[in-house]
Amino acid sequence: MDAVEKRVGESLGKSIDPALRDDAVRGNADAQNRLGMLYSSGKGVPQDWPQATGWFRQAAEQGHASAQFNLGVVYGNGQGLRQDLQQALNWYLKAAHQGHAKAQFNLGLMFGNGQGVPQDHEQARNWYTDAAEQGHAGAQNNLGLMFVNGHGVRRDYVKAMGWFLKAAEQGDAAAQNNLGMIFGNQNDVPQDFGKALFWYRKAADQGYANAQYNLAVLLENGQGIAPDPVQALLWYRAAAEQKHAKAQFSVGQAYDFGRGVAADVQQALSWYRQAAELGHRGAQFILGLRYDSGQGLVQDQQKALSWYRRAAEGGHPRAQFNLGLMYQVGHGAAADPVQAHKWFSLAESQSAIELGDKPQRHRMMIEERMDAQQLQQAQRLVQEWHARLARKG
Repeated sequence: MDAVEKRVGESLGKSIDPALRDDAVRGNADAQNRLGMLYSSGKGVPQDWPQATGWFRQAAEQGHASAQFNLGVVYGNGQGLRQDLQQALNWYLKAAHQGHAKAQFNLGLMFGNGQGVPQDHEQARNWYTDAAEQGHAGAQNNLGLMFVNGHGVRRDYVKAMGWFLKAAEQGDAAAQNNLGMIFGNQNDVPQDFGKALFWYRKAADQGYANAQYNLAVLLENGQGIAPDPVQALLWYRAAAEQKHAKAQFSVGQAYDFGRGVAADVQQALSWYRQAAELGHRGAQFILGLRYDSGQGLVQDQQKALSWYRRAAEGGHPRAQFNLGLMYQVGHGAAADPVQAHKWFSLAESQSAIELGDKPQRHRMMIEERMDAQQLQQAQRLVQEWHARLARKG
């Protein structure tokens, strides 16, 4: 959410101007709000949230829109007091109805995410629109996302592009990245890798990790430009160092296969592990393979089983199949036909091209040795897995 506004007059120096405090004490709402901002930022005075909140409240109760917004932020973030989203909502509404763009944006976030209120995409769209029409870049970007995803509106990539462009031209890195994605994918807007590269680079130069990753993909694949694995690796690494899991995996692959750098198995494994710890299923699967085979690592069936399981629980079909094999033959754990059947069934249901009919054949093979109770238990485990996946969306 937009944070407390920080417009503090340069004339205040490093301590509170006595005239400012006098004006605040006499009830001047603007002075009260400025005093609140001083105490919230800790500029010239020790940071003091109770003092900040008190001054914001006095100004807000007089109808000062910025103070109402700032008080909403204090309640929304729980700064110096218990978080209270209902109070945040109330104060944002008061400021928003006076045309305060940041308050309108924060209301859009609350309704869009169902934060403190029931999720309501139409309300979110209305508030984002109010803020976007006043030039709020974050609202313009989020409104574009609503048109991309069809949340509260009919999906419309042309309208999305229009809003992304408004925000991107203000330097908003997220919008620049989203605009790059609009041009890089073939939807209702003609695909144009040159424009995608332009906007990705704009955002990447600002340190935006998603754009750094997307730029690297185009450079690696030679889309809109000659393939350049060295530059691609530089951008992958820039994103990876910001804990971007896909970028970490790509850096791992670069070292694994010598793309833009000399091959180095240990460097590859290091980056795979970082991506895996962040939940990247492909990296988890590769670590499972490496522990399973002993390639670059000391062979360890239990660790292989553990990494396969993490990838399999996330829906990786090859990890599910390999996990089924381990339970089938008793590698890394005791042989367990119920678990083996479960994982073969899940791998089969995803119809991974590279697996062909292998999951089905193994499921049927192990099914011949199971009794009715075991089969029922395995089928229940599959249903429970799908139910968990549905709950996670």
